[in-house]
Amino acid sequence: MYGLRVALWGVAIGAFGLILTMNGTGSFDQVLIFLLLVLVVLCPAFGELYAARRKQRDWYVRTFTSFDELRQSVDVLPLRRIRDCEGVAEAVHELKKRYPLLPVAEAAKLVRSL
Repeated sequence: MYGLRVALWGVAIGAFGLILTMNGTGSFDQVLIFLLLVLVVLCPAFGELYAARRKQRDWYVRTFTSFDELRQSVDVLPLRRIRDCEGVAEAVHELKKRYPLLPVAEAAKLVRSL
């Protein structure tokens, strides 16, 4: 779980180190600095996004053995009422209040299937 995350953070730190050692006087240096700055920003963001999604997926697999088990654990009537009155997004939001680590795709699938 941490391998990809650590690697992306390592790339970002290495890119930041390269930026500090460059003088940025030539046009090629400026383009390279810009690309390295993009790496410094995007690599940690992707690493943290990956870790959050992995945490959600692992929790879902540990907690529910199947989609039917998730469906049985949810009180259907209030969710159906919220979905019909306020929309799917509000019902998904309500379901995420009860199960914060539930992946959004699974929550939307459940709400639509009610």
